[in-house]
Amino acid sequence: MGSGRVSEDTNLADVHELLQYVTTGYIGDRRHENDRLYLDIQYQNDKDHANVPAFMLGEFIVYAINPATGKEEDLLYATLGDYLQSIPPYAIGFPTGIWQFPIVLIVSDEINVSVTAPAGLVTYSDLIKLFNSRAAGAAKMDITIPASGWAKDQDTGGAYPIHMDIASTDITEAMIPMLTIIPSSLEAARVCGLCPVSRTMPGALRLYAKSVPADTISASLTLLDTAPQHSGLASSAATDRMDIILPADGWAEDTDTGGEYPVHFDVVDEAIQDNLIPLLTVYPEHLNTAGNCNLSPYIRTIPGALRVYAKRPPDGDIKASLALLGVYQSMVGGTPGGGAYVLPAASATVLGGVRVREGSGLVVDGSGNIAIDAAADLEAEDIYNGSKVNFDQE
Repeated sequence: MGSGRVSEDTNLADVHELLQYVTTGYIGDRRHENDRLYLDIQYQNDKDHANVPAFMLGEFIVYAINPATGKEEDLLYATLGDYLQSIPPYAIGFPTGIWQFPIVLIVSDEINVSVTAPAGLVTYSDLIKLFNSRAAGAAKMDITIPASGWAKDQDTGGAYPIHMDIASTDITEAMIPMLTIIPSSLEAARVCGLCPVSRTMPGALRLYAKSVPADTISASLTLLDTAPQHSGLASSAATDRMDIILPADGWAEDTDTGGEYPVHFDVVDEAIQDNLIPLLTVYPEHLNTAGNCNLSPYIRTIPGALRVYAKRPPDGDIKASLALLGVYQSMVGGTPGGGAYVLPAASATVLGGVRVREGSGLVVDGSGNIAIDAAADLEAEDIYNGSKVNFDQE
């Protein structure tokens, strides 16, 4: 294993030694199938490499015994190019790191051969594209809403007679759609009565309208992912998503808005925290009810609840989708928030945070270590003596 880097115009077949030797590696899995030799080149920062300092892995070379001469010769040389790997040193108490490089050698008298990568392998460039397309749990795409192919709608109860499904394998039901009409198409969207609310479905985005548009409508679609990302590729843009109902009853007199919105309703849920940003989407079939009661576009989160304002209580229930967006940092004043991830409370089956209450007999130091709040010797003696005195007095 080495840390050298060859120049771009170097023919690797002409390289027979490492440019900058560092240490030795391993041959892991090896097998021979037909005209192909499969080798798994490995490096491990284990005890055998305890004296190897941290280095940048940029090249490796494999040696083999030449069966004709019986001498050791270089079999192959490989370079990592611009994608050097940072290798930490061996450290007691830390798990061993393993870096693997699968190699396929083809023995052939033909000049042109082809190699197919195993399923699951991607190039660095493809991986970066995936990161960028799903940065912070969000994706963005340009779409065209056609002027034909609209279907009769049953979702909205007649509020929007037709709908159009825009198919995309990138869309899941857990996503929150945010549709922005391109300025040149605003008039066409207005004339056909395009619904301001869209809905995600498995593999499609559903749009609603009063009538078929006279021309195609260009738009930009942003999709916020609310499903937890356990793969490590990207975090969710929202910490939670839930369907809620704003009922016709139970609204309270409001004092927050100075009379601008006389009533409010609190949707109670322990997942709602005051440091989260609420994004409320009223479902198309309930837009008229929301409009009739002058539902406020402003909503706010308070500890354990979402507060919604209106001019008057609605005539009927209003169904909506609520997404809670995490905050990375306050933009103006306030206390910087954490990441978009909100640590859940620990339970018997959930790994999460534990709050140590004062007087519980536990203490937490500055590094987050929990210990029993044991009394010092003098404190214990005082307690004992005091108890003894009280007992004697009794």
